[in-house]
Amino acid sequence: MASIQYRFRSASAFETLPLPGTTARVFDVKRAIVRAKKLDAGTNQQGLEFDLSIRNAATSEEYADETQMLPRGTRLIVQRMPAARGHGLL
Repeated sequence: MASIQYRFRSASAFETLPLPGTTARVFDVKRAIVRAKKLDAGTNQQGLEFDLSIRNAATSEEYADETQMLPRGTRLIVQRMPAARGHGLL
């Protein structure tokens, strides 16, 4: 089981996100964070009106490609961003 640590940019402590396997796609990590933090509560069925920006905490590299695989143990900085028109998360 892969565990990836993340924190929102405004938070001070990392939280652990357990995911199956040894790697996880960026899209799956974003979806798991949304569910763990209940950011999808009370939304309509057409998607969320925001996106999450994911960066590596050690290198500040932004993971823009949602199909990119992240190895277990990766530490991430997450920032909530407004979605481009018609392109929300999920």
